[in-house]
Amino acid sequence: MTVTPTRPAWPLATVPRSPAEVRGASYPDFVAMVNQTNVMPGAYATLNEWATFGRVDASSSVLEVACTTGFSSRELARITGCRAVGFDLSDDSVRLARYNHRTSAPGLDLEYFTADGATVTVKNTFTHVVVGAALGFFPDPPAMARQLAGFLTDGGHLLASPFWSDEPLPAEAESVRREVFGISSPMETYKEAMALYRGFDVMHESRHEMVQESEEEIALYCSFTVDRACAQSGVHDPEVRRAMVERLTGIRRASNLLRRHLRYSVLVLRYDAASHPARYVELF
Repeated sequence: MTVTPTRPAWPLATVPRSPAEVRGASYPDFVAMVNQTNVMPGAYATLNEWATFGRVDASSSVLEVACTTGFSSRELARITGCRAVGFDLSDDSVRLARYNHRTSAPGLDLEYFTADGATVTVKNTFTHVVVGAALGFFPDPPAMARQLAGFLTDGGHLLASPFWSDEPLPAEAESVRREVFGISSPMETYKEAMALYRGFDVMHESRHEMVQESEEEIALYCSFTVDRACAQSGVHDPEVRRAMVERLTGIRRASNLLRRHLRYSVLVLRYDAASHPARYVELF
């Protein structure tokens, strides 16, 4: 007799029962509510650059900073066999990271915990730290950037993918960045983005244009994401589902607006304890 494995129970204490609850959730809690696969710019392409140029392998230990629902650490472990730890300020996001581990990749060596990046302590150092584009979400990005070296072994690699802009953002884009995504720090220029990582050796960099999504692509993404979340969490009310799709669609459209003005770099940065935070080698 074949036994079908049961899906782990939905990890959040509550599920939305009304459209008002969907609209009233904070951005991080809404990401958890719909179990959004929240990725860094470049998604899988960026992940593979990090794995290749950062020399991530089965012997590596990875820390994901601001992990949300765990995409970067889980997928790096999936393609390289590394072990990984992640933390996030949102307890709901951490619960979802653990849930996604159990449902999609239970054989991987992953661990997630709730912590504030400004005060977090870790038991061990890591060969790799993944920060993606998350520094902009911290109230004091330079202070958080300075902490990252303390998470790394000597010779370890910091994996980042910062957004930047050649010109100041228009008022509409600044408003979207602040009100939809909760990022209050000014949009960095390329030089400002790179300055956050001063003292690290730039072992690899590639620079990329952002690509606009079509309305059809946004609609399909939102429908698939919300339908999966509803099936996982047991939401059956069509009005709640509609509110979830509408809010996620608004977020994707806000991202599209920002994509008109942003570029990003994929970075592999080495921590050299003997020289950090000084720099003795030209950047390029």
